[in-house]
Amino acid sequence: MTKVPSQLQTFDIAETDDVVRAYLQTECLDHPTRGPYIKSRVLYEGIEDEIDDRFSLELFGLFCESRPYLEKWSRGYNGSYRYRILREHLR
Repeated sequence: MTKVPSQLQTFDIAETDDVVRAYLQTECLDHPTRGPYIKSRVLYEGIEDEIDDRFSLELFGLFCESRPYLEKWSRGYNGSYRYRILREHLR
């Protein structure tokens, strides 16, 4: 596992990581029309009910930046980052 930002030290990172990995595999990589890209806001909204209630969108962004399977790709006009899913690091 990669280094966890200090703001997230009290969160259950392993459980959140499992939820995110499963979501990315099912909803993006295994989906017939979606590809290896996802916006942080879409990812957050897709798993929000399954992760720690203390995660805000901003803290979730810190989590995403610390994952080896998510590469920051671009930033949209609404402030949401777009990530490229690195399949080789997801498993």
